[in-house]
Amino acid sequence: MDNALLIKLAAKKCLFLCTAFNGLSQKFWVNFSPLFKESRLMVGIDPAAVQVFQPDLIICPFLDNYIPEQIWSSTPCFIVHPGPPDEAGPSALNWAILEGRTNWSVCIIQANEQWDAGPVWAQAEFKLPTASLSSIYRQQISDLAVQILPLALTHYYCAQQPLLTPPPRYRKRISQQQLSIEWDQPTAAIIKKIHAGDSQPGAPAVIENNHYLVYGARSGESVYCLKDIQPGEIIRHRDGQICVSTLDGCLWISRMARLTENIKIRPQELLAQSEITF
Repeated sequence: MDNALLIKLAAKKCLFLCTAFNGLSQKFWVNFSPLFKESRLMVGIDPAAVQVFQPDLIICPFLDNYIPEQIWSSTPCFIVHPGPPDEAGPSALNWAILEGRTNWSVCIIQANEQWDAGPVWAQAEFKLPTASLSSIYRQQISDLAVQILPLALTHYYCAQQPLLTPPPRYRKRISQQQLSIEWDQPTAAIIKKIHAGDSQPGAPAVIENNHYLVYGARSGESVYCLKDIQPGEIIRHRDGQICVSTLDGCLWISRMARLTENIKIRPQELLAQSEITF
């Protein structure tokens, strides 16, 4: 970050606005809040509180709600979008994981009247790994977003033009129903669903006749050598995790939650609470 930008930022009040103070939000706060004359953290959108603080700019590291017009029309709002400029919506990364996309990006978008359709001030591309949503957020999205925010602010405050990007395609928020697990599917397809919902909104599955949300999936050993194994059966357990059979193999589940609680614990512990024994 060059000295000219640092001087400009040092004279400004900045609001860090986020839906949750997660790892990405914490990283932004630690790295950038000292740069401003005054910084304030707000979890959840409160237009009245924004008006009282009267920031010069708003930085949104993690936001899954629309910013009201009364905020973005009076104060520049820079949003970390975990996707390319042409993929808009609150579940862009979830859809990418579910559909097996390999090339992806993160960008800094200025809020306007449409979701993720404002000026794009910086972008970084990366290869989308085979990993969970939360893992990609903690690593690729987090690291690259921290790198490109200074570039976005430089472009904006030096009166440069935003990037030329194609019009965005808006996609609705992904639902648990769209991530519902059917154990008679291939292992790879099931893992994609679990990765796409980890940690939100979670992938629902039926295990031992009870409904749960499942997380932390990885492929297991082949079960072709095991006779009379039906998809969806628990075939082994280890360190509190369970291994469930699928159409063409099996997979390990490291965390589960009740549909109504969403408190993630070891599967064996949760199943024991449901009076299931191994």
